[in-house]
Amino acid sequence: MPVSLQCGELEPGMRLFEPIVWHDRVMLPGGKELTSGDISTLKRKFPDMNVRVSDPRLDEAVEFDDDKRDREVAETVRQKVAETMADVGKKYSAQDSVKRVNFHAINAAINEIMKYLAENPVSAAMVAQTFNSGTYLSEHTGNVFYLSMLLGYTARDYVSSERQRLSRARDLQASVTMDLTPLGLGVMFMDLAMLPHQLLYKASRPLSGDDWRTIREHPARATSELPESFSAAAKAVVRCHHENMDGSGYPNRVGPEKIHVLARIGRIADAYVTATAMEIFPEARSAIRVLWEMSVGPYRKYYDPELMKRFLRLIQPFPIGAKLELEDGRKAVVVKYNRADPFKPIAVIAYDAKNEPLPDSVARTPVELDPKAGLRIKSYKGEDLSYLYGSGNGASAPRRSEEPGCLFEIAYP
Repeated sequence: MPVSLQCGELEPGMRLFEPIVWHDRVMLPGGKELTSGDISTLKRKFPDMNVRVSDPRLDEAVEFDDDKRDREVAETVRQKVAETMADVGKKYSAQDSVKRVNFHAINAAINEIMKYLAENPVSAAMVAQTFNSGTYLSEHTGNVFYLSMLLGYTARDYVSSERQRLSRARDLQASVTMDLTPLGLGVMFMDLAMLPHQLLYKASRPLSGDDWRTIREHPARATSELPESFSAAAKAVVRCHHENMDGSGYPNRVGPEKIHVLARIGRIADAYVTATAMEIFPEARSAIRVLWEMSVGPYRKYYDPELMKRFLRLIQPFPIGAKLELEDGRKAVVVKYNRADPFKPIAVIAYDAKNEPLPDSVARTPVELDPKAGLRIKSYKGEDLSYLYGSGNGASAPRRSEEPGCLFEIAYP
């Protein structure tokens, strides 16, 4: 399995584990032995990119989890949803109406994707953020759909009990409470009213008052435009996907008892995908930082705590092959996910403080990076991770402004 390195750590002679692809274009093929010229180009064009290279020494010393299938499933779902939503976007934007949208075809597509996910279970959720501003909403929807459905499947027992508890009907059948089709439909169309306003994702200026109102009203407007055939649950997902568990969300500032459990799922997936979209938002953050903020950090009050527990089991912020710097300067390489606590990955300590390989007798022993054992992660990809342990940058919540700001501030947390 590969080791994931920053461009600054690459050396001539290293071999690419997989091709380097940028916006569907292969920049360098998989298996290529890197030259000094290749590395210089990567540093210049993609200074923050992580590159996966083969390390035969570690492959012989330790068994890595293989996440290839998880990545393939994620990409397949994301592409299918993005293609569907791109078609919806063209038809909707032409008339600013959903009348031309074939909802029977959309429903069939959702059922097909749900069947694919059921037949291809994954061990961890993989989110690829390769957005560009011209296709952001369709690609964003693909990722949100994928995460929402995985979370829905993982939490079906909780979803069923919550739907039963909050329903006016006393005896909902299990076929209703466990049906995730409304979730799929809801997340597909929750940003419908933003389709005519995609230029806002390219804007570098602060939002105007009109921009602010357009964005704040998009859940209600999208709900009003959906056809009567949409179920009440699907409409609830669209209407409440920006409502918070503490009653601070929009458009209606409702509390948890009025937020459908499927909408709470969409809320989590939408927030996570938005907050990690570094290609779109300068304010975006690493998957580690966002997952920490949403689950145990300053923004945990906005999300359903039970669903966040399930989400933590799905999202692994430290990918297989990630090279982490420990507090004592040694470097560890992630070899397995930690289902109990994603912030304590299973890794081998493979390099010393000078980045020289440690003996195989050390590197072949996977350990949990647990601060109680003196194994605290100092950084990953140059990011200070001291906040994971209750100190350093990120330990407290920034003050949220009620005045118009940037688009990111409205979408996250």
